[in-house]
Amino acid sequence: MADKPTYRQLEKRVEELEAEVERLQSVSSACARRQELVREAEQMALLGHWELDLVTGTLYWSDEIYRIFGLTPGEFGANYEAFLEMVHPDDRDFVNESYTRSVEKHTGYDIVHRLLLKDGTIKYVREKGKTEYGPDEKPLRSVGTVQDITERMRAKNSFAGIIGRHPRMRNVFEAIRELCGVKIPVVISGESGTGKELVARALHSQGPRATGPFVPVNCGALPENLLESELFGHVRGAFTGAIRDKKGRFELADGGTLFLDEIAEMPKSLQVKLLRVLQEGTFERVGDEKTISSDVRLISATNRDLEREIQRGNFREDLYYRVKVVPIHLPPLRERRSDIPLLVDHFLEQAVREGQRAGGISKNAVTALTEYDWPGNVRELQSAVHFALVKSWGQRIRRTHLPPEISSVSVNSAEKPELVTPARKPGRRKLDEQSVREALEQAHGNKVQAAKLLGVGRATLYRFLKNKAGF
Repeated sequence: MADKPTYRQLEKRVEELEAEVERLQSVSSACARRQELVREAEQMALLGHWELDLVTGTLYWSDEIYRIFGLTPGEFGANYEAFLEMVHPDDRDFVNESYTRSVEKHTGYDIVHRLLLKDGTIKYVREKGKTEYGPDEKPLRSVGTVQDITERMRAKNSFAGIIGRHPRMRNVFEAIRELCGVKIPVVISGESGTGKELVARALHSQGPRATGPFVPVNCGALPENLLESELFGHVRGAFTGAIRDKKGRFELADGGTLFLDEIAEMPKSLQVKLLRVLQEGTFERVGDEKTISSDVRLISATNRDLEREIQRGNFREDLYYRVKVVPIHLPPLRERRSDIPLLVDHFLEQAVREGQRAGGISKNAVTALTEYDWPGNVRELQSAVHFALVKSWGQRIRRTHLPPEISSVSVNSAEKPELVTPARKPGRRKLDEQSVREALEQAHGNKVQAAKLLGVGRATLYRFLKNKAGF
């Protein structure tokens, strides 16, 4: 029979156990701290990790992925099919094919695609993954990451709140960057609804006058006598109804920017006074003799050809050379059709932020929007999206939900699944810059998917891109 431990031996053993517990608690605390640091790092990088058990079909998500998808664990089915339901309908086949092919061919994948959240919000994510295999080459589990790159994509596809990635819009963005820091007058031309005021606001907000006021005036909205008072102000008693002194827009814009929209509508009598302000930087209120100075950067806009208005005697030639030091021209929407899907997504997200429900938009509806000529430009497109949201009751927008004048255009093309048609035999199609640019846009920059859309081999597309600048 073993001797009973002495009290001292028991006391020593208790001390050893207490030391072991303390060590384990320290290790546990360090692990918990490391996990917390990982969570913080994932949150800062907008990047989460996932693991799919291919034996049980169970999908694990980190906390950050739940945040990206706008879900809680209780709302998610924790399987691959539930994940695919959150992928944008137009990207679902591409995502599933990319993952399935990577498992079959023992390769990883790195793709960019969209999510369509339950509230209608569209997000862009970059997803990477790889699969681990057993001794018999049977796939056991897939692991990977999802990173929210929505803001990065928005920055790539817009500038200062103006949506577009068409080359002509990139030229506009470059002009804004060049001109925002100087005071010289700018005239923005373009059809109605193209976004001239947005460009004017960008010139203001991106420059040193951003902290000053931005004061817009529509020259075609007021009669001559009221427009003069609106621009230069008036004193009490200057005319019937002038019951108090009033500052004009030139005074209100001191230290900032004055935006004269539809300047071609300005009466010639006021054009003379505007010319003097531009030459001398001074003016008088209506009914007053006191000269006022104002530090104003002038930006004008017009949907007319000012040179033609000069020939017709409607616009002063000397004022023309004063206001049109540097011109910026905005292309109509029909000349930058590749921007239409971006604008549609923007308007849908805007509607969601304002409390409306949106279930995305079908490819056929986007095709119809792209084929329409848009006489009202971006403003008309925004109205069409709002119309479709009402007609679709917050569900996915289809061609039949669009305004009749749009849904009836090129009805035969409604069945076309893509804007870029693959060639019959890969490798035999001659590539051109326009078709390649459209394919890359539809594939969200994924070159493998773009090559498939174009009907050429991946190597053919890579050679084309290598030999071409600007992609």
